[in-house]
Amino acid sequence: MRILAFILIFGVLFAGCSTTNSQKMLSLSGSSLEERQLQTRVYETNDDKRIFDASVATLQDLEYTIEEVDKNFGVITGSKSASAVEAAQVIGGIFMALFISADAASNMMDDTQHIRAMIVIIPKPAHKKTYVRLTIQRVVYNVKGIVTKAETIKDEEIYQKFFEALSKAVFLEGHKE
Repeated sequence: MRILAFILIFGVLFAGCSTTNSQKMLSLSGSSLEERQLQTRVYETNDDKRIFDASVATLQDLEYTIEEVDKNFGVITGSKSASAVEAAQVIGGIFMALFISADAASNMMDDTQHIRAMIVIIPKPAHKKTYVRLTIQRVVYNVKGIVTKAETIKDEEIYQKFFEALSKAVFLEGHKE
């Protein structure tokens, strides 16, 4: 019996030690590449200071509070709070409150969200280009203050809106006197 137990334990320990293909581990999935393309724009300029200043201004215009600015590393972070209430959840919550319980309804209804944006600016002077990557994450809280979601935003329209505003700001920054 001891021998059988030893063999089982030994087998389980070594089953977890299988090798993996390191190339496969380091490669990006198709969705990761799509996400990077969604989050990144290239500007045809060496003037990364202009891009940096325009990025800060764009975040502020979109009602983000700037939390961190590091020009040496080209990093800007900002955050804002917003309502997370959705009409479908309210309707579902009303029905749940009527037929199940008000407590269950309040647990499923989102209330607020904290949104955090991070911009990384990567100058490529040899190519006369500057890369800008924006990532946006949100944490959603229900009416009881319990986290219901924590996710990276992948909505193309949101990123497009930011980069359109940034392009205008970069243009205006270039024409300041």
